[in-house]
Amino acid sequence: MPLVPAGHRSWGFWLVTLAATANYAVLAATAPLLNRAIPEHLGYDTAAAGAFVAIAGFTGMAAMPLLGYLAGRFGPRRITITAAIIATIGIAVATVAFTAPGLITSRIAYGIGNAGITVATTAWVSASSPPESRGRALGYYGMSVWLGLALGPMLSENAYATVGNHDTWAALLAAQTLTLVIAVAVRSGLTESVPPKSAPSPRKTSVRRAVAVPAAIAIAAWGAQGVLTAFLISHLEDRGISPTGFQGGATVLLVFAGSVLIARVTLATATDRLGPTRAARIALGLVALGLGGLAGAPTFVTACLAAVILGFGYAPLYPSLTILATQPLSGPDRATAIGWFSAATSAGMAAGALVGGWLIVSVGSAATIGLCAVAQLAVLPLLKRQGPRGASLATHR
Repeated sequence: MPLVPAGHRSWGFWLVTLAATANYAVLAATAPLLNRAIPEHLGYDTAAAGAFVAIAGFTGMAAMPLLGYLAGRFGPRRITITAAIIATIGIAVATVAFTAPGLITSRIAYGIGNAGITVATTAWVSASSPPESRGRALGYYGMSVWLGLALGPMLSENAYATVGNHDTWAALLAAQTLTLVIAVAVRSGLTESVPPKSAPSPRKTSVRRAVAVPAAIAIAAWGAQGVLTAFLISHLEDRGISPTGFQGGATVLLVFAGSVLIARVTLATATDRLGPTRAARIALGLVALGLGGLAGAPTFVTACLAAVILGFGYAPLYPSLTILATQPLSGPDRATAIGWFSAATSAGMAAGALVGGWLIVSVGSAATIGLCAVAQLAVLPLLKRQGPRGASLATHR
């Protein structure tokens, strides 16, 4: 069978998803790894560690709109391969030069590469999936984020404790190389610039207008994820939960990611049935509830229960917001919109790591995660501003 993406039933689709999973695993691994290794090896504090984590996020955020444009004009496969090369170089630099200048260089290169892979693989999946199953395909593709979130911290935490900093970076380098190998192996097979004749023509809408509300919500939601990725393990450690082992903080992240995967499979058509606007509202409420639970979790079990609620909140959020950002657009503009929307998620992750580090130093980790919960409720009214557009999207989907 040709390795060409053609919807979620094709081998090519799942290979692109696997490439994205390897990339996200490295992304998720670097945040807690830097949070531990920078204070221990370079002598900087937690806030400085968060700043180093944020470099890649802010670099990616700046590059994503252009990368989305390039993916729409030159094809997502070419951008994926090029970006994978740059990301691999970035991880290699950190492996051989774990110094402040080396890490700055590494995080800039990795930020650009990771951003390109994120935008291009999302555009690749969106463009190669049939319109009638695009929401489900995006949901399945989005599992790569949560698989990466589950695998990355466990890999970095346990490898760091076992083999040390240098060899852990070497393992991440091997994982990042996998993305490049897969991208080269998969063929494009896209006709994304020519919409299906049977599909209704979307009303002419600017990219900026289409992306504005989904991007604002994404900053709040992925900001919370940035805080959790970088600081949840240390937060739970402060509350008496070991960072490693079966009942460790890394396992809580695994439970979180696993619940997202389960929800993605069991509720695969939820966004299509409820409509993206209504699904996003419900999702934000569950995210807020889960964050509140993690902020005050006194035991490993209660932390896991909160992580399950959080996972069921995040599961429909990505496909719902992606549909809201791209549905009014057509042709290459969809890839451009994906670039802007991805920039918003990257901005949220970076802001979460950066501001989260400062807040933790100032008010503590429990209050910081609690503020993340409040932020989810604060952006809920933004969805009401879509009015008829949100309703028409729900009907169409």
